[in-house]
Amino acid sequence: MNKKNLEIKKNLFLAFENHKKENFVTAKKIYKKILKSDPNYFDAIFLLGTLLIQMKNFDEAISLLKKAILIQPSYGGAHYNLGLAFVEIKEFNLAIPHTQKAIQLEPNNVEAYNNLGNIFKELRDFKKSKACYEKAIQIKPNFVKAKNNLGNILKEQGKLTEAMNCYKEVIKIEPKQANAHYNLAVLFKVLGDFENTIKSFQEVIKYEPKNLIAIYELSNFQKKILDNDLKDKIKSILTDGGRNYENYAYGNFLLSKYELENKNYKKEFNYLLKGHENFFKSELKKFNKGIKYWLDELPKNKELINYNKENKEIKKIEHEIKPIFIIGFPRCGSTLVEKIIASSNQYIPIGEETNILTSFVGKKLNKNKSLNSDIENDRSILFEEYKNKKLIEKKSNYIFTDKSLDNFFYIGIIKKIFPNAKVINCKRNPTSSIMSLLKTILRDVTWAHNIVHIFKFFDIYYKMTENFKKTFPNYIYELEYEKFVENPESEAKKLISFCNLKWNKKCLEFYKRKDLISKTASNVQIRNAVYTDSINKYLPYREFLKKYGKKYSWFN
Repeated sequence: MNKKNLEIKKNLFLAFENHKKENFVTAKKIYKKILKSDPNYFDAIFLLGTLLIQMKNFDEAISLLKKAILIQPSYGGAHYNLGLAFVEIKEFNLAIPHTQKAIQLEPNNVEAYNNLGNIFKELRDFKKSKACYEKAIQIKPNFVKAKNNLGNILKEQGKLTEAMNCYKEVIKIEPKQANAHYNLAVLFKVLGDFENTIKSFQEVIKYEPKNLIAIYELSNFQKKILDNDLKDKIKSILTDGGRNYENYAYGNFLLSKYELENKNYKKEFNYLLKGHENFFKSELKKFNKGIKYWLDELPKNKELINYNKENKEIKKIEHEIKPIFIIGFPRCGSTLVEKIIASSNQYIPIGEETNILTSFVGKKLNKNKSLNSDIENDRSILFEEYKNKKLIEKKSNYIFTDKSLDNFFYIGIIKKIFPNAKVINCKRNPTSSIMSLLKTILRDVTWAHNIVHIFKFFDIYYKMTENFKKTFPNYIYELEYEKFVENPESEAKKLISFCNLKWNKKCLEFYKRKDLISKTASNVQIRNAVYTDSINKYLPYREFLKKYGKKYSWFN
């Protein structure tokens, strides 16, 4: 071995030791020194690419890992890490072939199967995602990461008992697995088992004392934990450095609760804004992509208004389904409305937030396809999607609910494809809607973590529903939340009549149901009777919202 190669080997060892100890800046300098001496030295290229992923310099990491693959195409680790880098920048379709190649080269690579499952989950292909997790577990039965993720997919598919079994298996293998305890807590919350929800969140905090997300969730059930000692602990965690944006966000949400208790509404408001600002940073690329889609691209799509403008006839099918679409702005009382509709004597499957139309339209637009390309085929696809969700059933006379609130974008599609559909627009005072949303963390709603974006989305919702009302007079039923909570029986009877259902007093006794399940942010509130105390509780905040709402007629 010549002197140059000896020097490279020595530097590689030194770089790797620093890399392992997370001395990233030092390691990076040494890797670059090696590449200055030998630009095609594979180990340095691969390890520097890997290091740059850890340093969140994804563009340079991708460039280096592509170069590594050109030098050694059959090295699975390079494909695997390149897949990881593409996932980090939310380029899931680019991540798939490299992750699959890593599996082809290393068939027992359970991490690759797990990551491929995560990619398909992001793309909402739950069938493929589930298959990947199951394959990883088949190879390595005690692989808790995949078991945990499998539980999450089963929960998405509504298989709650199977999901619970997955989480419990993980905890049996690794009792200190905080992630599994957290997922179990969320599942208990969905089921309305709040005693076990509390116990599971307490387990998370026992193993991760600085987990402000779990502390926040626990505080929603045990207000008494919000004492001065906890406040000092939260502030200490927030000033620790090494910021985890998501944890930092929840720390601010927690501090907002202290200010609310003291009626310091301005300070509370500022903590809420700061919390959402940090939450947005935790998924910056994903959220920026979502903002562009929801606030710009989708609202400008003329085909949403002019769907089937040529008025092509759609053949009648044997069973015309009768979906009840509940639209609105988040925190508008839609979960309450859905449960009332589904609590009469007639059996009605509850869809909650299916996201079926959003996914359908998104896939078409991603492929630059016209929304008017094939109406018959569109109906077949959507029919099959609802069928797969087990919402189309003979015993319900083909009636079901879909409470995906952003379906207001697709009223034109709904009217053409589902001639027997009912559309209910849940309206609420804008100040109440916006403040209730700010106080709620809708994790995956990209526009819900910035006050300017929230106002813009409300404006889009307002204008689109008004436009559709003019285009299709008397088609949309408007339910005003404030009127509803003041006169629940009278308003509920009108609602039930619009849905062509029979009134029964059980409709307003939905909270007594033993089978009440909800994955929404309202899953605690719906376990109580309709109450009126939410009508005026947001009035103190109107002053703070004025500067954001002054340009919108609906706010003034």
